[in-house]
Amino acid sequence: MNEPLGDYLAEFPSAQSAADYVIDSLPSLFSYPTNQILLAEIVSNPAFYTAFRYLAAPPISVDDLETVLCRSVSATAMRTDLRFAEEVVDLIRQTIDPKRFPWLSTKTAATSQELHVAKVATAVAATIQRVQTKRRGDEKKDLEGSVVRLLDALKFTRIPTPRTPILSTEDLPRPGEYMTSATLGNDNGDCVIGLYDRRRLVVECKSSNSEINSRKRLNKEVVKDARNWDSQFGAQILTAVALRGVFKPNYVYEAQETPIMIFWAHRLEDLEIFIESTKS
Repeated sequence: MNEPLGDYLAEFPSAQSAADYVIDSLPSLFSYPTNQILLAEIVSNPAFYTAFRYLAAPPISVDDLETVLCRSVSATAMRTDLRFAEEVVDLIRQTIDPKRFPWLSTKTAATSQELHVAKVATAVAATIQRVQTKRRGDEKKDLEGSVVRLLDALKFTRIPTPRTPILSTEDLPRPGEYMTSATLGNDNGDCVIGLYDRRRLVVECKSSNSEINSRKRLNKEVVKDARNWDSQFGAQILTAVALRGVFKPNYVYEAQETPIMIFWAHRLEDLEIFIESTKS
């Protein structure tokens, strides 16, 4: 209920402009031969590229688009490789939303009303996704900041994070030290803490807005990392996760079988209590 409408209203104008431009360009985009200059312009502009991918039903992510095409999509590739540019346009042509673009299947001219509906619907879809992505990122950053502030209050010393992956416990924080965004082996930890008993606690910060999403964030991402760290570093590494948002209880129970320690954003004092308990 407290979601700010301002974020949506602030993002919508740019999404609307991008949808207007891309949809008005459809006759040129879908013509033969492919307009490589226009396509390169759309791909090079993040807002245009989002609107272009959101023509499909359902919208196609960058990762999915490049997975299907088996290549990275770039403005340079669109300008220099006609065959690849045609593949990109053909993919969108084949998956374009028939509800938003009914005139394409009937091969008739679009009415002004149909164009208006298609543009608004595309802009709404792109804006919602952008706001949700921004919200998850902001919540994760806030949670990471709360953990860092707790450690600072405990007089822990922040040390530089190595630029290369940490492969030995000798490179991990010592008691009373911590580092952020560190890669341990092949997996990233949001905060690595040197406990007083010389063990290290890796805290991952996860935010979820639905039960389904919570399984990915907790049971897949964190559990995988915990198992990898246990295999590589053994008992020297403890894994914990700080959670914020909506998480299905059953998934939380399952995650603790790894084992993983669970802390909640609204009760980070539990993390403080655990850290202090390692003094003994």
